[in-house]
Amino acid sequence: MKKEYISLMAGMALLLGNQLAHAQLVIDGATFNNYGAVSNRESYTAVTATASGAYTASSGAVFEHYETDANSLRVNNSYNANGSGGSTDNFNGPAGAAGVQGISGSVAPNFSTLALKNGAASAFNITNTAGANVFNTASFENGITTTVRANAATGALRFQAGATYTGGLTDAQHVDGYVSKIGNTGFVFPVGSSADLRTLEISAPANADAHLSVAYASDLGEAPNTPSPSIKRVYAAGSWDWVAVTASTIDLDVTVSIPNVAAFESTASNLRLVGWDGSQWLDLSGSANASGVAENSTLTGVVPAGAAISQIGIGSIQDLATTPDLRPFTIMPNVTFSTTETVRPFTVRLRNMRTGTVASDLITVRVYKPTPSSVIALTGASAAEWTITNSGTYYTLTTNTDIPASPLGNSITATVSIASATPSGTYPLRVFIPDLSGGEIVADNVNNNLIIQVFKNM
Repeated sequence: MKKEYISLMAGMALLLGNQLAHAQLVIDGATFNNYGAVSNRESYTAVTATASGAYTASSGAVFEHYETDANSLRVNNSYNANGSGGSTDNFNGPAGAAGVQGISGSVAPNFSTLALKNGAASAFNITNTAGANVFNTASFENGITTTVRANAATGALRFQAGATYTGGLTDAQHVDGYVSKIGNTGFVFPVGSSADLRTLEISAPANADAHLSVAYASDLGEAPNTPSPSIKRVYAAGSWDWVAVTASTIDLDVTVSIPNVAAFESTASNLRLVGWDGSQWLDLSGSANASGVAENSTLTGVVPAGAAISQIGIGSIQDLATTPDLRPFTIMPNVTFSTTETVRPFTVRLRNMRTGTVASDLITVRVYKPTPSSVIALTGASAAEWTITNSGTYYTLTTNTDIPASPLGNSITATVSIASATPSGTYPLRVFIPDLSGGEIVADNVNNNLIIQVFKNM
């Protein structure tokens, strides 16, 4: 006959046969020993902080958790389900249905086998301030498992030496928070953020007490603008916290599953795994090894033994290709034309230049005529550096030579003539840089367009 037990406030054990429990399972001031099967379908199970209060399980015992409260297991004293012969804790969901369950309290429970079965899309929340320990295996059959990130390694789901897990390796099923690994075996941390799995795998440490805790976040906790000389940029939309509670005594190979970083770096060979050492981002890869830039591509590096690495991220050895926001600035010493003075010099200064504009992205400038009969003519060095074409209502100027990058940009000198017979009035002299000119990608006709008013006197 299946045996189900419940402990009352006095810690007394009652044999229930196949009947369901109709009171809380509160272990208070006495030890509840389980050698068979226990189930609880009420609100919660609690081990109080009262002296001698404890739960122990061994010899293949099973605890079926059907508690209906989100804090289904409340552990404030010893909960040792890792006795001789092991035991299993099955979290089966509230009253056996899919729903949120979790572990709260202040003392980490010790599980031999921890099976999270509370629903394929249901969260399991570990808010226990000391986390939880797994000594044999964990089975992720739920949705997202969370820990309190503010507790870092202290509140982590910890896999003790030799412990393993099944499941937990999809966007819908992983640990959103910290996972710790103790011992000298390789391990894949099943971590992510929200609905985004981003695993981190380590090689086997040499020391049996190596204790590492890892979490992934969809941001960058440290400054992205302090790379080491070989690293030019750091990806700011995802990184892994790396907490060496007890550091490995040998170098560790680290392989991460990256998000889609194509917008950050389109060339996989430029990617590097980087580590924050407290002052800068170090190159952990040393050479190209990224399998791609798409989501779930891998990137590998080495965390040196004893290195004070606290965060792992994604970097690039390539400077960001600048896309200039080309802006004209027109200078004319006197904007008034008289009957006898119909020619005026003017200068167009182009701001935010970059090198390589002739070879890859020609810069084109349009100078619109103030009047249909106006004439624009290049002067000085500009006559050789630019080709000018009368395009009807405007002149098109195209670069002939490379334009060096500089804060002052490049100047075009020219003259504009207004026929003496032109009636008096105000006329626009417009300078416009079209989209796609000089690498301009985003339409920005406000900054790319400038109009000054010229005046014609009789």
